[in-house]
Amino acid sequence: MTNYSRISFLTPYLDGNYYGRIFVELLNEANKKNANIFTIQARARAKKASPFNYNVGTKVTDGWLLMTNSHSILPLAPELLKEIEMSGKPVVTIGYKEDSINCHSIVIDNRQSTKEAVLHLIRDHGHRRIAFIVGSNEHIDMVERFEGYLEALSESGIEYDEELLFRASDTLRQGGYHAGEAMIASGVKFTAIFASTDLNAMGVIEKLKEEGYRIPEDIAVVGFDDLAPAATFNPPLTTVRQSMTDLARTSFDVLYRQMNGEVIEDSETKIQTELICRASCGCEYEPDSESTVDVQQQLVESKMNLENIITLYDQFVEKWASATREKTFDFSNMFKEKNHWGCLALWDKRDNNKKDLIISQTYSTKGDPVPPIGLRVPIEMFPPKDWIPNIGENDFLRIQSIKNERGDWGFIAIVGQVDELVLISAADITQVSFTVSAASLERDELFQQIESIAEQLEIVSSTTNDGIWDWDINTNQIHWNVRSLDIFRSVDESLPTDSESFLNLVHPEDCENVIESFKRHQYEGSSLKMEFRIQGGKEEEMWVYLTGDSIRNENGEVIRIIGSITNISEKKQQEKQIMHLAFHDGLTGLPNRRLLRDRLEIAMAQADRYHFKLGILMIDLDRFKVINDTLGHHAGDELIQKVAEVLELTIRSSDTISRGKQENATVARLGGDEFIILLTHITEVTELQTVANRIIEKFKEPFFIQNHDVFTSASIGISVYPDNGRDFDSLTGCADIAMYRAKENGKNQMEIYSSEINTLTMERFTMENQLRKALEREEFVLHYQPQFNLKNTEVIGIEALLRWNSSDRGIVSPMEFIPLAEETGLIIPIGLWVLKEACRQNKYWIDQGHRPKIVSVNISARQLQQKDFVQTVKSILEVTQLPTQYLCLEITESTAIKNIDISMNMLKELGELGIKIAIDDFGTGYSSLAMLKQLPISNIKIDKSFIRDMDVDKDDAAIVKAIIAMAHSLELTVTAEGVETEDQKNILLQEKCNYLQGYLYSKPLPAEECLRFVQG
Repeated sequence: MTNYSRISFLTPYLDGNYYGRIFVELLNEANKKNANIFTIQARARAKKASPFNYNVGTKVTDGWLLMTNSHSILPLAPELLKEIEMSGKPVVTIGYKEDSINCHSIVIDNRQSTKEAVLHLIRDHGHRRIAFIVGSNEHIDMVERFEGYLEALSESGIEYDEELLFRASDTLRQGGYHAGEAMIASGVKFTAIFASTDLNAMGVIEKLKEEGYRIPEDIAVVGFDDLAPAATFNPPLTTVRQSMTDLARTSFDVLYRQMNGEVIEDSETKIQTELICRASCGCEYEPDSESTVDVQQQLVESKMNLENIITLYDQFVEKWASATREKTFDFSNMFKEKNHWGCLALWDKRDNNKKDLIISQTYSTKGDPVPPIGLRVPIEMFPPKDWIPNIGENDFLRIQSIKNERGDWGFIAIVGQVDELVLISAADITQVSFTVSAASLERDELFQQIESIAEQLEIVSSTTNDGIWDWDINTNQIHWNVRSLDIFRSVDESLPTDSESFLNLVHPEDCENVIESFKRHQYEGSSLKMEFRIQGGKEEEMWVYLTGDSIRNENGEVIRIIGSITNISEKKQQEKQIMHLAFHDGLTGLPNRRLLRDRLEIAMAQADRYHFKLGILMIDLDRFKVINDTLGHHAGDELIQKVAEVLELTIRSSDTISRGKQENATVARLGGDEFIILLTHITEVTELQTVANRIIEKFKEPFFIQNHDVFTSASIGISVYPDNGRDFDSLTGCADIAMYRAKENGKNQMEIYSSEINTLTMERFTMENQLRKALEREEFVLHYQPQFNLKNTEVIGIEALLRWNSSDRGIVSPMEFIPLAEETGLIIPIGLWVLKEACRQNKYWIDQGHRPKIVSVNISARQLQQKDFVQTVKSILEVTQLPTQYLCLEITESTAIKNIDISMNMLKELGELGIKIAIDDFGTGYSSLAMLKQLPISNIKIDKSFIRDMDVDKDDAAIVKAIIAMAHSLELTVTAEGVETEDQKNILLQEKCNYLQGYLYSKPLPAEECLRFVQG
């Protein structure tokens, strides 16, 4: 290949009277000097112009010609300009001055020439009201011409009137016509017009003449450019003549001289202009005799150009249609008819910085070598020098960025001849082909993504343990994957083929819910997620979790529902075991406090409805500690078990209470040596006394424990619903007071709660009044207990815990006043203060430069029931300016499920704000796996009642283990509360619990002490 100079020409366009003419002249000059023009372009956009920032060929270019000023629709990025300057190659800007880099600028003296033309209208024709039409700010020329207009007005003592400035949509004839429409609409308040281009001038004259104005008698018009049609226009147009030929030739000459080592001191060369006076300004003008011939020739040429443009567009449409039919984009079909060599290079997808291009497609119609597919080319070396063909006369190499609003794919380089319609604006069909190429590459990329997704789905479908189903609503056919067959075979059933056969397999008790769930999803758009049972032909049952989503047609009607089905029978069994462990005493199997509370609530509702009383018997073993310490814990556990049996047998005995009362009675263990009995359908208090006395009598018999006759007795306290209270805490509290009175009176007896033992009631009343004043007196204070990562003991958060420093009582335990605050509703203002103070304190620590920690705040059921709770939280965060990610709200299970729909919506809304949600005291409520999956929680806190004895009680240990395993299966973290011993910590570590909180590491501390602890 022959040696040649490589000149890179950066320009928005290659067509039209301005860009096209300059390009042709540059190419002519290059052919004379054995130089090749490499044009570099990107998609030009008039609105929101995107700076060009690709260092194409910067290492192999000998010189640069730039037509991309900062006002251009294809401006160059400052970084690219600096890189071009750093390359050390000479740079010449055409038509504008570039001050940001060291270069030489070839410019038209727009300012002075416009000034002279406007002064001609003022001085020679007496105009004082002169309108100005600016074609487009994409050319710096337009800005300079407007400045010349202002200078002429100022020099003549004429004040600038903004109402005389009219903006054309472009520099073409139609832009001038539209400016004329604006002039007519605003009222013609001028006698002369200076248009920034000849085509604008011609367009405005056409519009004014349509409206009956005479040119120049009514309005004088002057243009700029001196295009060929200006002399033959009617009337002949007065204009400023600028030579595009001189502009292009001088630009090339200066660059070429610099490329050959010549030092040019001046940084700017101005191309002179000339005012050509014709009839449109009012001057006397005699057209030459060739004008008519010129007009006829122009008409013939215009017709031929139009026919050529139509032909080109027809050819382009055929290529476009062909490209859309192809499976993948073949860029040679788009370009090879007019360009004999080309290569498509795409960005390396592994390189996000877009430094290297990979050759993707190539062609040559003349047999020239082409770069190999897969060749990696740095962008600064593109196109690869060794593979560029010989570029003949009137040939040039065109480089185009393939990019649109949705993607950036790389570059195309093609070699071909200059289009015969290069001097006509918007006739560059090749530029349109580049745009179609970008769309085609985008289509290919989308197809590849779709194919990849389809392959992934096929793999997932064949390897997942879930069954995949697809229900066609129109045909009522259900299709299943292979795994689905295994699921249904587990209950000895085949795959259902339609909705009817599917519903026939659903357990009768669940069928209605399944149908309603599908209907709500289909017609209301609710999510399709549910758990239900499949019942096989042999009465075998299987729990499944079904989820799905729908495909809708253009009318919004569901046409298909696709989803998955999972066998969750094992999880349901685990859940059942966890539920039993959570609501029953592990040692005796009796209901625990939580289950008793639930049964009491049900019994109270029935008692209110059917007008009977309830009895609570609080039973505490006398001398149990002595027995336990003497014979050991195993003997103590065995005694507790035998006591439980005796209580059960006594209550179930027909000589104690009637059969109806037996069925509704509950014997529960509260913990330690305390038992509680709930009796229903009570009409007289004497019935409760009878039961209590019967129990005391039974305890007179010895218990045979480890080969010993062990004697113990019982102290029993009795309370009555509704006489002594209307809730669990009140009734058990009264029974507890009565039981202690029995112990005080000598043990082994029973005591009924009465007004004589009402001191606790008065105490509660007094405490409530003091509690109401505590906020006003600022008696509340927050302590903070750190939470630790179990693996490395790093502090990961802190929990804000309320303390009451009463002026009357001193420090009051939360266990004493929180239940009362809940009952009276005072928890709402108190909880608001706690949340605000915790957020304020945490933000203060962050502002002091301490490492941010998550602060956890307990939220009560009463707070969550407030309709404006979410807005309250938002307001507090706005006031304190605490980032949402540093706040965690803790709610108990019972709080979350009290009104599951409201809770779910509120918690989801809080979660979407970035606030973390944790379930506190887990294991004390009725939450199921299904509920937990629906709630936007991230952490489960195991209730300390399970942690306390788990190192000595295997049942508690089993519960903890099961909770951790279940939480991790749901991808939730687990925090253990109330950790006090190394043994407890080691068990939790073994079970892979995530976090712990407790006195083992730190008790709750005042704010300053907590900060010192965390820093230490």
